[in-house]
Amino acid sequence: MDGVPGLSPSSAPPLIPPERRVVFFLQGRDVPAARARGFAIARALAGAGVGSSLRAAVPSVYGDTRLPRPLRNWRPLFYPAALISRLTQLRDLRESDIVFFQRPMFEWPWIGLERWAARGRKSIFDFDDAIYLNRGGRAKLARLVGCVDRVIAGNRTLAEAAAAPEKTAVIPTAIDTVRFAGQATRSTVGPQVVVGWTGTAGNYPQLATAQRGIAAALRRTGARFLVICDKPPPALLSDLRPDYLPWVATREVPDLTRIDIGVMPLPDSPYARGKCAFKLLQYMAIGRPAVASPVGTNTEVITPGSDGFLADSAEQWEEHLVRLIDDPELRRRVGRAARLRVEADYSIAALLPRYLALLAQLHG
Repeated sequence: MDGVPGLSPSSAPPLIPPERRVVFFLQGRDVPAARARGFAIARALAGAGVGSSLRAAVPSVYGDTRLPRPLRNWRPLFYPAALISRLTQLRDLRESDIVFFQRPMFEWPWIGLERWAARGRKSIFDFDDAIYLNRGGRAKLARLVGCVDRVIAGNRTLAEAAAAPEKTAVIPTAIDTVRFAGQATRSTVGPQVVVGWTGTAGNYPQLATAQRGIAAALRRTGARFLVICDKPPPALLSDLRPDYLPWVATREVPDLTRIDIGVMPLPDSPYARGKCAFKLLQYMAIGRPAVASPVGTNTEVITPGSDGFLADSAEQWEEHLVRLIDDPELRRRVGRAARLRVEADYSIAALLPRYLALLAQLHG
């Protein structure tokens, strides 16, 4: 596995011995959180000399999202297969393993799988979403937190929900800044500028919260709007006249670079405050300026006017987007500052020492 630029063995905390591996239980191969907070972290740990075993549910715990339409709409039918996949992943655990749960192992209320995997082993539960707002979620989260030795929360809101400060660490979602490399901004204006959004189809309602302001900016400037998602945009987003690109893992970065300006609207809700600004960090990592709602982690990531913009009304969405669309030099300056911000505070190189320190504590 690849190493991590900027991290030398002398700067890292003491590593766990080679015979002690970290076993990652991931929710699925293509689940965004699994890719960012599981696969990417395991690769980085390998570069620092820590062995791991990656165990993603196949199909994912949400059902198999790789199936063609219309089979994707029948995902609950595949839950039993996901459960069988999970059960087979429990067979060869070692007593010396450190078990890493990336979110719950299954979406049902019970945590029998986690209890079995964690029994007699050091264990970590990592989550980056407000899963406690699901039906029965608070009780399940409390049981999960009680079952493990350490908790990793993606932001402070989630850490408070875990209600176990003595065992909880806040580690933001890390961006692989080698893979999401900085790209030069284009010196275009008006109709040649692409404003864009990426995410899963379940988050289309979040994009709709800023539709009026975004649509007004597009009408004033002639700029285009691009959606990169697992499903086409619904009718409720028709005012944006969006172009659509299906999200494909192997094209994730080159497709994202088609965007000149990224957007991350959010409603000010308990669920949205649990978000960890992943799409915002992706835009910033490739050197793109972004406009986001001042909700939750977004307000920690962006310094308004420096490395991005925050908008909490239709008028502000329109104003910020029109400025960026009409001014290539502003896009270049803000995009460059955004990239530097991610490198300094949200890159894998910046955050890996926190994982290493936590693993060293568990080993010790």
